Amino acid sequence: MLHSRDDVIAEVQKTFPERSWGHVLVLLDTYGVESHERERERVQLAILKLSGANEEKLREFVAVAKCDYRDVLFWADNPKEAKLDTPEKRERLRKMFEKFGIKSPKEF
Repeated sequence: MLHSRDDVIAEVQKTFPERSWGHVLVLLDTYGVESHERERERVQLAILKLSGANEEKLREFVAVAKCDYRDVLFWADNPKEAKLDTPEKRERLRKMFEKFGIKSPKEF
């Protein structure tokens, strides 16, 4: 699905208070400047989704996207898989340790 600048603007207006719209767009527009920063609008929409209307988080996700945009796309599209610590992941790790005959760490 192709995303447009209008989609980004609409999402900013839906997510942030009106007084922040201009500033948020300026922050978002720092992504997509470099040639390796691909899929500008799609990534900006993912950043908005992940930010949860928090400007500080928005800055952090823009910085992550500038390093590797695929991270924010994965996190936005796969929120359950993106969680670092879930009971399911702990169980899989415990079974993997068991399979290899390794005692699992205490935190598992």
